[in-house]
Amino acid sequence: MNRGEYRHYIEIWEKSTMETTNELGECDTEYIYKKSVFAKIETRVGSLLTGRAADTILSTVTHKITYPYNEYPQIKSDANIIKYRNKIFDVNYALNENFEDIEQQVFVTERC
Repeated sequence: MNRGEYRHYIEIWEKSTMETTNELGECDTEYIYKKSVFAKIETRVGSLLTGRAADTILSTVTHKITYPYNEYPQIKSDANIIKYRNKIFDVNYALNENFEDIEQQVFVTERC
């Protein structure tokens, strides 16, 4: 593990247990700030979807975010999001490689 590669300061947010409703009666998801950590962000897969109505092009990009395991080991895909600068990432899954508890690898998709 090379700690010098962790140069991106990310924020980990967790879904609130309190449900709120907006003026239309829809349930809003609120997130609570949990922790900030230094991490390494790598682009993994990008895809471009075309052929939509009105020649719309849709793209999705998947990233791998790696940080020291002990900083926040309990990250979950259904309960957490990651913020970096003005971007929000949905957690797809987390991987503790070889169960060594050294690095937490989180695979995320950027929200549009």
